[in-house]
Order: sequence, then structure tokens, then C-alpha cells
Amino acid sequence: MQVEILVEERSMEFFLRGVLPSLLPEGISLDENCFIRAHEGKQHLQKEIPPKVRAYQHYSIPTKVIIIQDQDSSDCKEVKQKLAALVNENSTLPSLVRIACRELEAWYLGDMDALEKAYPHFKAERHRNRAKFRDPDTCNASDELRKIIPDFQKSTAARRMPSEMDFSKNRSGSFQHLVKGLKSFLSQ
Repeated sequence: MQVEILVEERSMEFFLRGVLPSLLPEGISLDENCFIRAHEGKQHLQKEIPPKVRAYQHYSIPTKVIIIQDQDSSDCKEVKQKLAALVNENSTLPSLVRIACRELEAWYLGDMDALEKAYPHFKAERHRNRAKFRDPDTCNASDELRKIIPDFQKSTAARRMPSEMDFSKNRSGSFQHLVKGLKSFLSQ
């Protein structure tokens, strides 16, 4: 089996490179039969889905497609339906669509202890119980991270955070959906 993961930006690729080794089932390995394809934003991603899934149908081995995109200010269900339709209208491949609510950085706010490990000058205890961080999927995570961690940079965090995260304790519902969805989808 081959797995093609289509993401909207390079920081999601960096993040997944740190997360996937602990989630992929036996027999699936990054850069061997599991590939992450980063795009230059959501419009580029959505434009590339139809031709890519049509091409994947012609691979000599069974292929699964995973698409991950940020919700940003759009309606989560509408985004998910649109992405699923782009796959289903152009192929019969098994697919999984996951949405980062509202953005990848919310997944970092879901694990304050990991943030403190990745950025030792950040003190998680000062922020952990603040109302706006209780449900990290509802805040403007990038802006909030820049306020509480002045040297925060998307690509740096995407590389640092995965090794520090405790997946089971992450408060982000969309992160939990990603983890559960990946495990279930890839074990079928």
C-alpha cells in the first residue's frame, strides 16, 4: 500500500514528519511508501487535488489519500465536504480529510507542557487555565502564540513541537480527530 498525504503548507509537512513515525502502522514508513506533499496554500492544494488523485488511481499498488487543511475563518464542515468532493469526483481512492481547527498552531496550544519544553522561557502554568486557551481550536492561535512567545515562528515550532507533545493529553479536538482518524484509516 502507498499513502499520499496532501497538505496546504510546508509547516504542516514539518509537523507531520515529527508526528507520523509514532502513528504509522507497521509496514508504512515515511518517504518509502508514505509521502507528504506540501503545497503553496489552500488554493494551490485544492487546485492540485483532482489531477493528483486521478494519477494516483493508476499506481500499480493500492493507494490511500489523506488531505489536511487549516479551517481558518471558513466553516469546518463546508471545507471538509469540499475537499472530500474534490477527491470523490475524480477518483475512487480511499480517502481521509482532516481539518485543523482553526489552524495548525492550535494543536500547539493544546499541549502547554510541550510548548514549555520547546520554548523553555515560556511558562505554561501562567497560561494553562486562561479561558481563551481551554479550547485552543476556537482562538486565533498564531496571533496568541506570538503574544505569549515573542520568538515564535511557524516552521521552527513545526519542527520542535512533535517530539515534545503528549498526543493523549492534547486539548485540541481537531488534533485528537487527526490522531484517531489516521490510526483508524491506515489500519484498514
